[in-house]
Amino acid sequence: MKSLPAVFRSPMTWLLVIVAVAAVVVFTGNGDDTTDTVDTPIDTETGPIDVYGDFLTPYSDTDAGAGLTIPRVRATLLDGRSTELGPDGTARLIGFFAHWCPHCQAEVPVVRRWLENTTLPDGFEMIAVSTAVDPSGGNYPPSEWFAREDWQTPVILDDSAGSMAAAYGLTRFPYWVAVDADGTVVSRTTGELTEAQLDGLVELAVGSTAGVAP
Repeated sequence: MKSLPAVFRSPMTWLLVIVAVAAVVVFTGNGDDTTDTVDTPIDTETGPIDVYGDFLTPYSDTDAGAGLTIPRVRATLLDGRSTELGPDGTARLIGFFAHWCPHCQAEVPVVRRWLENTTLPDGFEMIAVSTAVDPSGGNYPPSEWFAREDWQTPVILDDSAGSMAAAYGLTRFPYWVAVDADGTVVSRTTGELTEAQLDGLVELAVGSTAGVAP
């Protein structure tokens, strides 16, 4: 049998080999641990969206979508609660807003004042949707924007892909969808609305004029 070279017959050589192997094992193990424990930032400005049913056709000035039925949406509200939106016996006005949109920034305080001065009918709900969130855009984050404006109605968080906006046919901001208690679209429109126009959408949704609080 051929004998080992002299260098491998030395105890010191084997000690150095053992130490080197142990160092490799420790280094590899520490690397795995570091990778496994990296924290991923949590985006609290968007939320998961699940859509069930047919999407509304994209809005255009010649197609208000009257007669279409809104899809059912499962979503998360700004306060962290889960919610479901769809045909459920409640008439609604749904406003879609982007924090960076100057027209949305102008409209939100108008709607807030309108809500303060208006008694909405029974069986009617105003919903806001925060969508098209962009951390590089102005007026970010939208949660602080709604807080500054003292917004009092539920705010749904769209996901980062804008799934709810797409499901409701959004093409421009601000975007409005008025639906009756059966979840049927009675009107869609875009742009900044006056308080009188908001009253008109409520009337279409419930069939009676929203009363003005004394």
